Amino acid sequence: MLSGPVLLALPTPAPPPAVHAADVVIGALGGVGSSAGRLVLARRPGGLVLFGELGDGGNGLRLALRRADLRPVLMIDQEGGSVRRVRSLGPAAPSSLRVLPASRTLREYRTAGKALRRLGVDVNLAPVADVDTGGTMGFRSLGSTPKEAGKRVVAAVRGLHDSGVSGCVKHFPGLGNVGTNTDHGVAIDRRSKFAVVRDLTAFGAAIDAGARCVMVSSVIVPALCSRPALLCKETYRRLRRMGFRGVIVTDSLDADALRPYGSVGEVAVKALGAGADSVLVASPWSTLAVIDAVAAATKAGRLDRAHLRSSALRLRSLR
Repeated sequence: MLSGPVLLALPTPAPPPAVHAADVVIGALGGVGSSAGRLVLARRPGGLVLFGELGDGGNGLRLALRRADLRPVLMIDQEGGSVRRVRSLGPAAPSSLRVLPASRTLREYRTAGKALRRLGVDVNLAPVADVDTGGTMGFRSLGSTPKEAGKRVVAAVRGLHDSGVSGCVKHFPGLGNVGTNTDHGVAIDRRSKFAVVRDLTAFGAAIDAGARCVMVSSVIVPALCSRPALLCKETYRRLRRMGFRGVIVTDSLDADALRPYGSVGEVAVKALGAGADSVLVASPWSTLAVIDAVAAATKAGRLDRAHLRSSALRLRSLR
């Protein structure tokens, strides 16, 4: 018979993971083996966006990451057509897929995804869910109506998922109507809120199909917000209201469209403060500047550590 209460030894909860500024930064190396690339790896970014680093089949990159004892989320732009970092791989150009059955889109993205997975890629920064309504980016769109674009975007997301690669649907809330590529200047979609929201159904279809990543652009949509979308809290709130629970990344913060809003580091802090999970940059020097800026803002209390922690965990889940 027990003479007194039995005290059970409960395990001590593990402390939450430490938050480092680099955890929410998707950086760029500027080439495997470059001095700038070595500096980036030493700062241990949570992700890397790849350009020419897979030209040798990824052998140099794998060696560099192993030496750095680093496993970032590896991302690449492989939309098809003219936007392909690995020129020998598909998928086919969106302009050709949009006139074929959606089943063809699924097969093309599944095949491309399998090849990317063999190269070590975790995330394809595709498909484009922008609805082509006459803008300069139309050649990258999978459809000229929300329904047509949506069903092919869903097929692309599922094809990538089947291959073991996550798709990242872009460029929320859409670049299908603008006349300027945000990489080269300010892009403004002056349509009514009704027209803009109608086209968001293509993104909604991808979310419902299980998309794990959405990229937010620097387009300005006055009907929704007076600033670039990736700097607006309402952009991120809208995505969450649409049911998205995955990773929200920014388009490149090196874009000319963002120059009026401060240095690349300042813009990164503003985007994270607005609700982005991860900020993406396209050069090693921008990578270093952003990591420093996010670290300083976190130390000063300008960025919420709990948000950064949950964001870092979301990003890691894509590996």
